[in-house]
Amino acid sequence: MDSTPLRPARTAEAGLHDLTLSLPDIALTAGVQRPVVSMWRTRHAAGPNPFPAPVVDSAGSPRFRASEVVAWVERTGLGKNIDFAADVAVRGVLDARPGGGRPTDGLLALLCLRAYASAVLADLAPGDVLDLADELDPDDEFLYREVAALGADLPAVCELADLMASAAYSPGRAAEAVLADRYRAGRADLTRSALAPAALDLVARVVEVVAPADVVASPAPGCGDLLHAVLATPDAVDVPTALVPLGEGRRLARRRLVAHGWDVRTLEDGDLPTEAVVVRQVPEVGVGDVSDEEALARVDEVVLSLGPGQRAVVIGPASALVEAASSPAVESARSALLRTHRLRTAVLLPPGLVVGRSRQRLALWVLGDAHPDVAIGDRWTMVADLSDATVNGPTFDRAMLDDLLTDVVASLDSADSVRAHAFRFARFVRLPEVLARGGSLIESGRGLAQVPRDDRGAAAVRVRELAELLDGEGRRPLDVTVRRGAAQPLHEALLGTLADDGRVRRLPGVRLAESMVVPAPERDPALTRVLGPDELLGAVPWGTRAVDRMRLAAEHPGARLTEPGDVVVTTTPRPAAEVDRDGFSAVVYPAWVLRVVDPDGPGDTPRLLSDVVAREIAAQPSGAKRWRSWRVRMLPADQADDVERALRAVADRAAAARRELDRLEELAGALVDGVAVGVVKIVPGEVDDGVSAAGQDEAIE
Repeated sequence: MDSTPLRPARTAEAGLHDLTLSLPDIALTAGVQRPVVSMWRTRHAAGPNPFPAPVVDSAGSPRFRASEVVAWVERTGLGKNIDFAADVAVRGVLDARPGGGRPTDGLLALLCLRAYASAVLADLAPGDVLDLADELDPDDEFLYREVAALGADLPAVCELADLMASAAYSPGRAAEAVLADRYRAGRADLTRSALAPAALDLVARVVEVVAPADVVASPAPGCGDLLHAVLATPDAVDVPTALVPLGEGRRLARRRLVAHGWDVRTLEDGDLPTEAVVVRQVPEVGVGDVSDEEALARVDEVVLSLGPGQRAVVIGPASALVEAASSPAVESARSALLRTHRLRTAVLLPPGLVVGRSRQRLALWVLGDAHPDVAIGDRWTMVADLSDATVNGPTFDRAMLDDLLTDVVASLDSADSVRAHAFRFARFVRLPEVLARGGSLIESGRGLAQVPRDDRGAAAVRVRELAELLDGEGRRPLDVTVRRGAAQPLHEALLGTLADDGRVRRLPGVRLAESMVVPAPERDPALTRVLGPDELLGAVPWGTRAVDRMRLAAEHPGARLTEPGDVVVTTTPRPAAEVDRDGFSAVVYPAWVLRVVDPDGPGDTPRLLSDVVAREIAAQPSGAKRWRSWRVRMLPADQADDVERALRAVADRAAAARRELDRLEELAGALVDGVAVGVVKIVPGEVDDGVSAAGQDEAIE
């Protein structure tokens, strides 16, 4: 700790009064952009509640008295930070310390004393404060040495603790403000591997539904982020209990939780209470990077600690928990965990959930009892892919999260309940198949054979109505005749699994220079049609761009043209796909080709149709960029040929309709342009259909 004594504040109110804040300080603390604060000053320059006047203006940089800003923000309710007053105290008082030292450990220890004794610490003599610390922590398990280490700074830090507890309305909220300052202070020991708010909220919500208990244990709590997120539920009735092991690395977490007034007890090895749920982050905050094998070893510790009926939620690197193993040792370690049959749900999460590591992916494991009434060879787990999910600030989309939680709860239930549940995200994985196949857990998932639901012929009636409607008005018939059928299970698979099985193949697009792409005159044998994101997204008409065939072969000898029936795909800026029925096209990067190699599959496996694959890809959410996780449906083998013919007829009709729409748009534009400059005039009445183009002037005149 910095040996420079703190400058004591006379009172808590005087402490805030003596602090000053810059406009960037106010914006950062209020959770708004810097121009917003300037707008506050301008909009509230006069009137009954004016923005505080600056007290210092050094070289054009105004500063404002913290107490006046806090009072103004509380009166107006502006900003996005409900802990604004506490955060102001942290930012201002700690920054005001000579030398910039931050007595975080001692300050948190004193906040624990405020929560324990509800006393104004500044009114106590230093000896009395030490006696209070000894009373709360007689064995020096989490705070006594931190209080004693303050030495001559003890009176000043006591005043600071009083100031913050008063500003934040509770010692617990003041402690959270102190911990929030770790990022600005550059505390690598408190920020390394720290989770974003959305990840913490997700773990808390999962714990709430899988084990709604008031006893939460964490064998490696780090600085207590996960425990705080789980215990700080607004629905808690009783004082929650946190179980934390003793040790140097756990003192901070214990202080943080005690400051909230929660019951913190010691977690002994092999003595996990029946009612407790375990939460663990791998690696915990403050620990450096760990290998996938080390991460799985720590998850194994959690599995071994669980007794019958106990559950755990673990969040850690996706590379260890769900993705294809990086080495045989990692594959072996994960297989050993799967053979315990404790894994009930595995969820792949989107990137951006680790502070400071925007590209790292995490995964969530929910651990529970193996199903004793299911034979070992038939046991399963559930997997879910949320890698493309949208995070709305501090939380995931609520509707999406609710559906995921429903899936997680169902995965913990009986076999009959699992089969009857309509899963939105989770997919069914038989453990023997996963252990035999290896590789990614997510890509091993397959759709559950859901209980068939008879629609009483409604779908067949609607198809018939639409076909009859589209066949009218003299159009060429679509020749789609249907009848009611018997409901049967849905068959679907992940594209990644189909690629591993050799049923589909991904071919990359070619990187063409812009100068190589030229307009495509019809039927020019020297040119090869070009297809890319512009065609797939409708920015340019299909078949209007081309590349010289000889130049393509010379500059890109490895370029492969499409075959009839290939699916041309892009994920930039969103997933889109079309079937290239004619083939012999050059696909331009970032578009690529998905080729159905084995549409029938082994045995009597349902058929895989290019048209269906294209439709499934185009229906993906805009953020879904991981093609291996896309699910596609397959059709019964005895219906596939007829469906393929019908879909081609529908596609041809749709192309004709698009051409007609283009001509109608061109007609409208030509009409407006011509009338606007006077070269075209509308004449009431009909024009003779037999008038030639050359005689149009006479007809119009």
